[in-house]
Amino acid sequence: MSRRHRLFTLVAGLTALTLALSACGDDQESAAAQAGAGCASMTPAHLLLQTADLDVSYIPYGILAKELGYFAEECVDMTIDVTADATVQSLLNKKTDFGMSAPDVALTAGGDKPLAARMVYNIIPELNIYLAVLPDSPIQSVGDLKGAKIGLSNSSPFYDAFLRESLQPAGLTLDDVQLVTTGYGSTPVNALKSGEVDAVLYWPGMYTAWQNTGLQTRLLAGQDWSHSYDGLGLMARNDTIEQQPELVESVSRAISRSTVYLKKYPESAVKIFWAAYPERAPLPGTDEDDALKKDLAVLQSTLGSMHVAEHPDDYTWGIQTTERWAGQIAYDQRNGIVDKALKLDPADYFTAQFIEAANDFDPAAIKEQS
Repeated sequence: MSRRHRLFTLVAGLTALTLALSACGDDQESAAAQAGAGCASMTPAHLLLQTADLDVSYIPYGILAKELGYFAEECVDMTIDVTADATVQSLLNKKTDFGMSAPDVALTAGGDKPLAARMVYNIIPELNIYLAVLPDSPIQSVGDLKGAKIGLSNSSPFYDAFLRESLQPAGLTLDDVQLVTTGYGSTPVNALKSGEVDAVLYWPGMYTAWQNTGLQTRLLAGQDWSHSYDGLGLMARNDTIEQQPELVESVSRAISRSTVYLKKYPESAVKIFWAAYPERAPLPGTDEDDALKKDLAVLQSTLGSMHVAEHPDDYTWGIQTTERWAGQIAYDQRNGIVDKALKLDPADYFTAQFIEAANDFDPAAIKEQS
């Protein structure tokens, strides 16, 4: 055990004792304040999450780490905001310090030059979208999609790339299918039920949300190739990486700790989310057990994409590699997302320098909070 690890374990133990002695009715904000009480000073930081509909599936991206007081224990005064707009521009304009991003965005947002930002921590280690159909559909695999109508949330070169890469092994192209914008909410559900579309392209959390309303779907065979590409991660500006490396380490470690918490106590995590965002909690009179079951299913769909259950508690969380980023660059260039003539260096888009520090904690010390 490293000196830093021993010191962190001691501080975490003292913090846990302080919290245990506090009144049981203290809210999460009060707990976070107590967690940071041993800090000489608190470093302010801002994390921006991108979504048009914040649900429980977003807690692995920093929300749970904040509510558990893990950021505060790292002496970080973290503010988390949510936006439907792209987070990269806010990051580059110094309106935020950290942002949720996909590798595709990192590779394209700067045009023909690297961004002044890099991915520092990988949260979702696979491309997190899939083609699905109704359970009784005659379509069994991607190769059966010739002539099919496919519903998706919006028109996007990233979706085109996924479809192109999926169809190609079966000898099909985008010209062999028809794409239909079905948006969000009940529209794609109705389109699938009515036969307006034969298949849909969405993400696991959306499929689980539909399942909670009674709509069952079945993923198509022929999409395993997507496991070779990363999904979503944490991005920071280069000046933050260079001038505040301890901040990046602290934020990454808090998220790693919260991932272990998610693995061990997913039901508790859902209830913590409800307390932090009461508008997403069950309404008075609602069957809370049923609501918990449904939200837990949505959360588990994200944890499945993170492969949380497959790894031991002391797994090295947040891993990124040059090989996978080189593969991502090749994928984007092959599919016309990035100019094939550009010579791109993976080191300009990610750094793994914080991963050791991100995992410098004792997983056994992660205990359930009430």
